[in-house]
Amino acid sequence: MGFASDLAATPFDRANAFLKLLSHPDYDYYEKPLAGALTLLSASHSPTPSNPHHTTTTYSLRVPRALCNATGALHGGAVATIFDLCTSLTIEPAAREGFWDTGHVSRTLNVTYLRPVNEGEEVLVESEVVGLGKRMGLVKGVMRERGTGRVAYVCEHGKVAVGGGVKL
Repeated sequence: MGFASDLAATPFDRANAFLKLLSHPDYDYYEKPLAGALTLLSASHSPTPSNPHHTTTTYSLRVPRALCNATGALHGGAVATIFDLCTSLTIEPAAREGFWDTGHVSRTLNVTYLRPVNEGEEVLVESEVVGLGKRMGLVKGVMRERGTGRVAYVCEHGKVAVGGGVKL
């Protein structure tokens, strides 16, 4: 079972494709608990002169018990996993033939925890591509309480494109 981005699809469909894979009955990898919890609300690819790869996404997440610690709050490791997934999927609408289309891995993932979010609460996960180079990229993320808009967590995610003729 693999994942390949459909470069002809809309930004929304490209950012949502992996979530569909998570829901597949045979998918049993680490991110599986996010399958029913994450919903893509919006995705846009809007190049600007200063950022030709500018892409944003917003996901909604109702915090499930499976991602909480014993105090009932979203587990710190789950926060990092959510950011890893959502910020990575934000790159998909910016990919094109020969550019970030063969997969990417994390180089760094810096998460700052400002306030806890409890089981059952809903958050918005907003991500933005800051920049994509030939091999390295940066995406930032903010997780905020949906009802109040208060920021709970932020991240900076350094990415590395893999494949496509890398020479060592």
